[in-house]
Amino acid sequence: MNDTHIITVLIIIIICHIAAIIVTYKKKKSALIIPYLNMAIVIGILGFGTITIPNIKAHHFELIELIVIGFESCILLFAFFAIFDVFNKTYVKVVNFIGFGLHLLATIGLFYYMVAFKFDSLY
Repeated sequence: MNDTHIITVLIIIIICHIAAIIVTYKKKKSALIIPYLNMAIVIGILGFGTITIPNIKAHHFELIELIVIGFESCILLFAFFAIFDVFNKTYVKVVNFIGFGLHLLATIGLFYYMVAFKFDSLY
């Protein structure tokens, strides 16, 4: 995978986030598009980690990795709560919006990093 593919995927992800913000704003209430988008992003992140970690010969989890894995699992759990309407509480919506915002900021940061520095591949 080269720079062009990765930048294209990042642009598509950013457009999906902006579309989710617009739909949520137009409906004047929290839409289900944000938990679905959170669930897709978290599954992608955890899936990527699951695929790449076994290829490393001696991998020791650091504290920051464990915090990110725990936080992403928490976002996935709360996205399931929002989608299946298990708990219709404010804290479920707040965690979904926080996860959504952090995913958007991380995607924009990675996009800036990929545009500012040229790479032959992601890893």
